[in-house]
Amino acid sequence: MAVAAPASPVSREDWDAGVAILKEWGFKVVCGPEVFETRAWGRETDRRLAGRFLEIWQEPEVKAIIGARGGYGSLKVLPHLDLKALESQPKRLVGFSDLTNLLWHLHRGLGLVTFHGPTVSHLPVLTPEARESFFYWLTAPGPQTVTFPNLIPLLPGTGEGVLAGGNLTTLCHLLGTPFAPRFRDYILFLEDHNEALYRLDRLLHHLLLAGALEGVKGVVLGAFTGCDNSPENLREVLATALRPLKVPVLAGLPVGHQPDNHTLPLGVWARVDGQAGSLTLAP
Repeated sequence: MAVAAPASPVSREDWDAGVAILKEWGFKVVCGPEVFETRAWGRETDRRLAGRFLEIWQEPEVKAIIGARGGYGSLKVLPHLDLKALESQPKRLVGFSDLTNLLWHLHRGLGLVTFHGPTVSHLPVLTPEARESFFYWLTAPGPQTVTFPNLIPLLPGTGEGVLAGGNLTTLCHLLGTPFAPRFRDYILFLEDHNEALYRLDRLLHHLLLAGALEGVKGVVLGAFTGCDNSPENLREVLATALRPLKVPVLAGLPVGHQPDNHTLPLGVWARVDGQAGSLTLAP
């Protein structure tokens, strides 16, 4: 397993704690000095990090790549990635938050299944269930059937499509770029952190007005940590913004900036059931 840092670097303390968990599981961990280095401004750095990502990706013994942490910067790497070179040796890429940029880009550009899950810095704070989910998807031989029950129906209905999504703010930042998301025929999941209710409302309307959500088959909401002290207020704002889509909307998916951050495979078939309150991932 390799660790990449297309976004922010990781502290030595967080690195040691996260890598210790990976080694306990029997993984051999490799990385370069860039995972600890403060990111310099400018395209030279962006090109260098894109080149380094490609080098890691093309190492034959590397079967999976996990982000060092989220933070900031992976958007600037996208224009410098050689998709044809990446396509020749598919890997499992895991990360979340700012790394939503890469997860979407590699799925959209190459049709890969990518994994929305913890970074190295986030591994030590995971719940036992979230750690088990991460290990499960990292070692699974292929697509598996997994159901998330007991979700909270906000808007009724059922829907089926390919699963995609991630951090709401990060997805909005892709709008107006060559990498802008379009979620027609997808089941979309969203999460965010430390955003006021009015900002969440604005972010969702940005996606709506940009046409990114046209034809979406359903929406599942993960954790919106630090966004509002009242879950009821939060759900009301999100459901009201999404109501014009006339698709099922469920809340309570255990993903996001929290210890219970389960790993999700993006690019697999999914079904949401508003009556049962469930999300099912299937081969």
